[in-house]
Amino acid sequence: EESEEKKKKARSNSESSGSRGKKEKAKPVPLSQVQSLGQMAELSPDLERRLKKGDVRSRELCEIVQALLRSKFFDGGLFEVLASELRRAFNRRSLGPSDVIVTLVTLAELNAYNEKVFEAACEALQHEMSRVEEASKQQLEKALKKAGHTPSDAFVHALRSKGGSRDRREACPLFWKGQCKWGPKCKLSHDQDNFETTVDKGRWRPPGATGNKSVGFKQSADLFKDDRCGALW
Repeated sequence: EESEEKKKKARSNSESSGSRGKKEKAKPVPLSQVQSLGQMAELSPDLERRLKKGDVRSRELCEIVQALLRSKFFDGGLFEVLASELRRAFNRRSLGPSDVIVTLVTLAELNAYNEKVFEAACEALQHEMSRVEEASKQQLEKALKKAGHTPSDAFVHALRSKGGSRDRREACPLFWKGQCKWGPKCKLSHDQDNFETTVDKGRWRPPGATGNKSVGFKQSADLFKDDRCGALW
C-alpha cells in the first residue's frame, strides 16, 4: 500500500510539472507589446529566420527596431540581417517619410549605426522633405548627429530648407497650353500648387477657364501628372 501511494504521488507531481511546462510554452507576445529583454530574446530566433528568408513586411521592420529599443535588446546576428532588410526597404521606397525618420531616430538611440542603412534612408527622404514637419526634421538632424552620419550636401540643404522644397516661382501659362519647350529648364513653375496659387490671386487665367483646352494642353497636363517635369516639345 505504501509503494502504491508513492506511485500516485509521483504521477501527481509529473502531471503538475507537465501542466506548468504547458503554461510556460505560451505564445510569445506580439512585437508591438514587447517590453522586456526576455520577451525580445524569445522572439529573436524566429525573427532572424524570417529576415533571412525575406519574409518580413517593411512596416514590421520598423516595429522590430522599436521593440529592440524598448527591450534594450541587441544581438549582432539579428541586427546584421535586419540592417540588410531595412536598406532594401529604403531603396524600394516602401516606407513613408515618417516611418523612415522614426526608424533612424530609434537606431541612433540604440547606437546601432550602419552607414549603408543611413545612406539609403537619406536618399529615400531627400525628395520627400516638403512633406516633413519642422519638428520631425529637427529630430532627424539630431539623430544623424548622434549616430555620426554625414549626409550629402543636397540632403542637408533639403533638410534645412524652411517649408520644404516647394517651388515658389510664378506659374508658366505656356506649360498648361502645351507650348512650353523648356521643360525642367523653364524659369517659370510647372508645379500644380503654383498654378492654383496664381489663379487664386487673380494673376492669370488658365486655358481651362475659357474652355479652350488644346490637344497640346492635354498632352502637357498628362506629362505633368506622370513626371512633373513639363512639356518637352
